[in-house]
Amino acid sequence: MGSSLRRRRIVSRTALPAAVLLLVGGAVAVQSGTPAVAAETTLRAAAAKAGLFFGTASSPNRLYPILGQEFGQLTPENDMKPDRIATSSGGLQNTSGADQLVNHAQSNGMLVRGHTLVWHSQAGALQGASQATLNTFIGNAINRWGSKIAYWDVVNEALEDNNTGRRRNQWPHTMNRDANGDGDFFDAGDTDVIRDSFIRAKQVVQAGGYSTKLCINDYDVEGLTVQGGGPNRKANALYDIVRTYRQYIDCVGFQSHFNDNPNSIISNDLQANIQRFADLGVEVHLSEVDIDDDLSNNDIGAGQADNYRKVVRACLNVAKCTGITVWGISDSESWRSSERGLLFTGGNGNYQKKAAYYAVLDELNKGRSTTPPTTTPPPTTPPPTTPPPTTPPPTTPPPTTPPPTTPPPTTPPPTSGCTATVSLNSWTGGFVATVRVTAGSAPIQGWNVQLTLPSGAAVTGVWNANRTGTSGSIQFSNVSYNGSVAAGQYTEFGFQGTGAATGLTPVCTAS
Repeated sequence: MGSSLRRRRIVSRTALPAAVLLLVGGAVAVQSGTPAVAAETTLRAAAAKAGLFFGTASSPNRLYPILGQEFGQLTPENDMKPDRIATSSGGLQNTSGADQLVNHAQSNGMLVRGHTLVWHSQAGALQGASQATLNTFIGNAINRWGSKIAYWDVVNEALEDNNTGRRRNQWPHTMNRDANGDGDFFDAGDTDVIRDSFIRAKQVVQAGGYSTKLCINDYDVEGLTVQGGGPNRKANALYDIVRTYRQYIDCVGFQSHFNDNPNSIISNDLQANIQRFADLGVEVHLSEVDIDDDLSNNDIGAGQADNYRKVVRACLNVAKCTGITVWGISDSESWRSSERGLLFTGGNGNYQKKAAYYAVLDELNKGRSTTPPTTTPPPTTPPPTTPPPTTPPPTTPPPTTPPPTTPPPTTPPPTSGCTATVSLNSWTGGFVATVRVTAGSAPIQGWNVQLTLPSGAAVTGVWNANRTGTSGSIQFSNVSYNGSVAAGQYTEFGFQGTGAATGLTPVCTAS
């Protein structure tokens, strides 16, 4: 979460009647605010049934009954930030607020997300500290709560604003050093605050035997593209960080503070970007969600409800999107109260559900996508058999000399080449495909996958591969880091498209 609000225009606002938008194909149908039938009646229960958590951020003075009733996960909004709990030497102080939140979560069976360990903002006494001091703080904070914290945001908001794709130039990132001048901080001789902080956090978790998972968290990284269709360089930079440091990073937080900033919109490729990170093997969380009413023309009824549906559905359609957290309970208590971006109105424990609440509940009750991975079915008709002969065959007297013998077969040479399989996540009008390329019994140094899309389908985005073509016959080839695949091992790439993509048969060629 940023420490200051982005500049906003002043508008006249009028709350509209609560209603919910249902998307059926390309049409929009409006129904009344409360669904007629809901399998579960709370966000917490519906999310749990769908296999993810639904949480909120709060503070010690807002521990109302609604927390445990509606939410299964709790993030301290401010009480675990370094300016609250860190000393200049990396020790801990003033942890009573954080302790209270953790204890409340435990007594209500809620997961806790620790927020946050390393951040350029709200650093307090840690401002300007060395990596050694940061490491001391990381160890003290993780050890204090241990496995009571399910997830820790180890590094928060490491990348610049304005879609540059670069690291921030404020402390602690001023400690970064590109030793060989190749433009990144990933090499063994480089100094990288992100890497070194995660290494320390992973050491502490492993030494303590904790179940805590370690996350990197940032905003404006939600889509593959930004407004206008240009690449989301910030998301790409985050992807490179996670891919490079995957052995230390367990989870990624897309903050999801959606608004009308060109880099903060709800893009149509949100699901594809979630899938891209999930394909790295990490959990993906929408970690600080609020949706500015500017994105629905100041409508906090049906328009805002529709936006929440899109965001929640994008998460539900990716199996490794395992949590959604809204950044507060009600609009009036939000850090961005004028944007009216949350699920409730009211305050001080007396809350009223908005249309967006019912839209989220409805989507959660629908559950995850049920589209199974595409597989080749077994034949439905058995192969024909040869009937037994009606007359016995003529007998041949045994030969007087033995027939020549055939030497036993030798072990065949290793099978070179590769195979490819595809799994689909489909919805009305679109899909995400994940393609697995597996090497044969010999290693390969490069690969090419050809497949043909059915008529009307087209590719709109791709990750972990180069692409030739957007419809019909399409060629995908490896990029620099995933061409070499050991014998029997695999790598994966993915693409998003429009239309229907049934019956895909990928053909892999090794190079």
